[in-house]
Amino acid sequence: MSDRERVQRFVLRARRVMAHTLVREHKPLLNKLLQGSVDVRVEHNLKTGEATHTLKLELPPEELYESFAARLRPFTSGKEPVYWASVLNSIERLLSRETRAEIVDMDSLRAPWKDVVEGAGTAQAYYVMTESGQVTDFKLAKEWLNSDALHTQVAQTAVAREMGLNERYYAAACVFSRLGYWVEYTLCFIACLHNARLIELDASAFTDPVVADGHIERVMEMYCTPVGATPMPTD
Repeated sequence: MSDRERVQRFVLRARRVMAHTLVREHKPLLNKLLQGSVDVRVEHNLKTGEATHTLKLELPPEELYESFAARLRPFTSGKEPVYWASVLNSIERLLSRETRAEIVDMDSLRAPWKDVVEGAGTAQAYYVMTESGQVTDFKLAKEWLNSDALHTQVAQTAVAREMGLNERYYAAACVFSRLGYWVEYTLCFIACLHNARLIELDASAFTDPVVADGHIERVMEMYCTPVGATPMPTD
C-alpha cells in the first residue's frame, strides 16, 4: 500500500469512527470519560460530624460501546494498514522537507498516540490497588477488550479478575475514549494538510460513504423457472 493510499484509508476509517452514535449523540459524556472526570457526592451530618462520600460514574450502554471500540481496533493493530504508527510515517513521507521543517512537527503527534496505545506500564488517569497487587487503568481496559468484549481470554491479572466486569468496563470506556479523541484529532490534522495543499489526497476519501444505510433499492429483471429446469440466466 502506498503512503497516499494508507492515509486515505485512515481518513475513511476515522470518518467511520466519527459517524458512530456515541460520537454524534453523546460527545459530552465521551469528553468527560477521556478527561478522567468523576462526580463525588458528599453528605455531612452537622450534628454528629460524620460524612459519607459517594463516587458516581456515568457510562454509555456497554453494547453500544463495544461497537465503538471495534471501530477503533484497527488503529491499534500492527497488522492493519491504518495502524497509527504506519499512518503517521506515511503522512511524514508525503510532506515536503520544507513543510516538515517549518510547519509540521510530527513528533508532537507521535508522543500522545504512543501513550494512548502502548502505555501499558503507566496509568493514564488512575490505577487500582488491592491485596492481590495493583493494575493500571490501561491494563484493565485491555482486559475488558480481550476478556469481556471482543475476545474470550481469561483476565491475565488477579487484580483485574478481582475488580469485576463493571470496573474493567469503566477503565475501557475512559481509555478508548482517549483513543477516539486522537483519531478525531489526526483526521482533522490530515484534512487541514489536504485543504492547505500540503499533501495531495483524493477528495473521495472525505466524501465516500463509510456507514451502510441499511436500504437497498435498484431496478432489476426477475426470472422464474421450475426447480431443476433449464439453467438460470447468467447475465
